This record gives sequence, structure tokens and C-alpha cells, in this order.
Amino acid sequence: MSELKTVDHKLCAELLAAAADSPRLRSHKNMHARLDEPVQRLLIALQRGTYVQPHRHPQAHKWELILAVQAETLLLLFDDDGKVTERFVLSPANSPLALELPSKIWHTVLPLQQTSVILEVKQGPFDPREGADFAPWAPQEGEPAVADFLLWAQQAELGGRYDSGWRG
Repeated sequence: MSELKTVDHKLCAELLAAAADSPRLRSHKNMHARLDEPVQRLLIALQRGTYVQPHRHPQAHKWELILAVQAETLLLLFDDDGKVTERFVLSPANSPLALELPSKIWHTVLPLQQTSVILEVKQGPFDPREGADFAPWAPQEGEPAVADFLLWAQQAELGGRYDSGWRG
């Protein structure tokens, strides 16, 4: 019998505590044992202020499912020019609970409360050389404009586009 893996409130609390102590304000636990597994499963804890730089997975087979486990998480989808094409609030209490994204879709996530936890499931194997393709129209992680981007993203509307001169 294979090892049983449980996602419970204790694990979420541990991950959220680790995220609070992390400079990136997020932490994760791989539910898969090896990076070469055909399906990758990660429980990800997000603290307010974390920045998941908008990105896409350019490989044709790299779909991604994002499921709300705890609290509300904002998922924004963008076109190639950085315009918001879809805005979803993923929530374990309301619909949608989850979305499956096809490859090549620009996206980002951020918690709408102080914290949130999501489960990400995606096609493996994970090869760090393939990586994600980061959006050229969004600030890079660590840049001063990240704080403005996060404020903008929380209230971004369909058709809106981030402008580095934006002030909330």
C-alpha cells in the first residue's frame, strides 16, 4: 500500500506559519515524492504581500489546476499585452472552487485576506530548465513596483492593464 497523504488544518497552519517567516511570504509542500512524477501536486500557503509574478507555462502539455483549500484567492488571467481577460475569486465556500488553466495562459494569484491556501496540480515531470515564462509587462520579483502591482491587482477590472505609474 502506498503512503497515505493527508491535507488537514494542522498542515495548512504549519505552512502558513512558514510562509509568514519566509521573505517571499509563501511556502509549499510537495505532495508528490519526486520531480520526475507525471503529475505534480503542491499545497501552497500565501500570506498577504506575496508576489507571484505573472507567468505562463509555454510547454503545450503544461496545464495547471488551482484549487482553493482555505480562504479566498484571486486568480487573474491576462492576454499577451497584460490586459486582464478573466478575474476569478477561488473560494472553498463559493464557486468557483477551482480552475484548470491550459498552457500558455498568463496568470497570477494572490490572497484576498491575510492568508490563503491553494492546491496546485500540474503536469510533470518538473524540469527547472523549462521553468515559467515571466510577463515582461509586470515587475520582476524584488522590484519596488511590486507593492503597486499588488494593490492594482486586488482591484483590477476586466480589460485593465497595469501601468508602472499607477497609484492606488
